[in-house]
Amino acid sequence: MWWHADAQEIHRVQDRVSTIYVERCHVDRDENAVVFVNKERTVRLPAAMIGAVLLGPGSRVTHGAMSLLGDSGSCVCWVGEHGVRMYAAGLGPARGAQVVQRQAELICDPQSRLGVARQMFQMRFDDVDVSTATMQQLRGLEGARVKKLYRHHSERTGVSWKRREYRAGDAFAAGDDVNRLLSAANTALYGVSHAAIVGVGASPALGFVHVGSAVSFVLDIADLYKAEYTIPLAFDLAAAGHVEESDAKI
Repeated sequence: MWWHADAQEIHRVQDRVSTIYVERCHVDRDENAVVFVNKERTVRLPAAMIGAVLLGPGSRVTHGAMSLLGDSGSCVCWVGEHGVRMYAAGLGPARGAQVVQRQAELICDPQSRLGVARQMFQMRFDDVDVSTATMQQLRGLEGARVKKLYRHHSERTGVSWKRREYRAGDAFAAGDDVNRLLSAANTALYGVSHAAIVGVGASPALGFVHVGSAVSFVLDIADLYKAEYTIPLAFDLAAAGHVEESDAKI
């Protein structure tokens, strides 16, 4: 049984091809290889050497291919176009429950949960001591920091900025160009974060700062990188006149 496999029986992550993204493709099995077939070509890859397969729109996968990928400890994710939305995921290389158990332990104890939150905020506030800050204070610092970042990038790029606008369920439809680009870029970041969390065996739902959502931990992790990636990207794209959702995806 694959769930009885020992860690030494699985190829190390550093030895694998990190991610394979396919769309409009048929995925099948040929002995110990995963076969990717589309109108242009057929590609065979050893399943044990694949870290994660991202199945985009128009993809079909056989039971045999899924069985082989599961036995090989390869994560399978069903994603949106260009891998920017995470819809579902199959089991990845994590063979035990140690990570999610540790995550649950840290969250269940109020002091350890606050300690983790402080460490996450310290990654963003390297010039501020948050060692004694409460959760409310941390959230206040983050809110003020993000507003400051919006103003900074607005001045840097010359793109007008009023406030953040977001519409649940149809994020790209709300607000002006830069708001819609922010929503599109953040969605891509959420997809990447979700796949990484699932791949290491953690729970996307058990967040330290965000709570009440099936993707609370995804939001926690994504917030670590918005200031460096998605916020400046959205303003740069808007300044250059690239205002389609696909511009932020690419």
